[in-house]
Amino acid sequence: MPSLSFKSALLSVSLLFGLTLFGLIQPVQAAGQFYATQELQSQYPQAFALQPEAQAFVLAAQSKTVADANRLVELILADKSLVKALADWQQLSIDEQIPHLRKIFALEYRSMGIKQPTLIIDNHSYPTKMVYFDFDVSHFAPLPSSSINNVSRGTVYLNPEKLATQDKFASLAFLIHETRHSYQFQLSQQANTSANDAIFAAGYRAAFNAQKSLTGFGFSDFLTLLNEYEAFQYGNYVLGQLTHWTLDLTGMGTFASQFDQHGQLKIDLATLMPPAKSNANTDELSLLEQYNLAAKVQYQLREADARAQ
Repeated sequence: MPSLSFKSALLSVSLLFGLTLFGLIQPVQAAGQFYATQELQSQYPQAFALQPEAQAFVLAAQSKTVADANRLVELILADKSLVKALADWQQLSIDEQIPHLRKIFALEYRSMGIKQPTLIIDNHSYPTKMVYFDFDVSHFAPLPSSSINNVSRGTVYLNPEKLATQDKFASLAFLIHETRHSYQFQLSQQANTSANDAIFAAGYRAAFNAQKSLTGFGFSDFLTLLNEYEAFQYGNYVLGQLTHWTLDLTGMGTFASQFDQHGQLKIDLATLMPPAKSNANTDELSLLEQYNLAAKVQYQLREADARAQ
């Protein structure tokens, strides 16, 4: 598969580039606000990638996420105007990026086989947000729809004025991420005949509901909600493929949703899962506990960057 070439000196993204920039959670001030917490996640365990109730989702999702991401990468690389635009992305103003973002948005939702969500790119519709996916969980009731034509699509929002203050790749990274949420949301509203799609839909439905109903999220709690965990994996994989895995996206999700320079997950939850046993071993660390141990590197990187500001 062909891929793009970018000047390495231009491929740095702030370690704090992520949720703290667009207002979904507050900047981390202490370790307790970074690491995952069983107390919060146990309130809605099927919604979180670190809980046993979501194990089937985590084990099934990655191959689907990667396949979908590769499909979008192929479509982008088949468009010569997009290849040229992405090669010049660091030099483009946000206004110059917007036509290309709209084209990638169209390629993405079509590649995922979903109905077109609303795309708003302005400075006033959600004035406190930099980027956002707006959705209404009332569309999950009373029963899943049998037809995609009846689903709510949600709204993908980008604020160009706020994005103009961030790294040049922020606009592209968040467009791909927020549009992926529309796929998740639309799937969640349908009656799925595929066993895996039913697992995914149930997980996403739980995550969207938890996002609306729970409070007190820290960094890892919010980012291991299944919808956030998967959407960051999807977007990070797309950008990784497009840049030969040289784009540093350290703040885009947890390390469980990020890939290293070889295209491998920095934290692979599937390999950390405790083995299934008929008699639970009380000395065995839970997946959440193992994640927190593995996430120490990301916490230290974020703290070092915060001190340098």
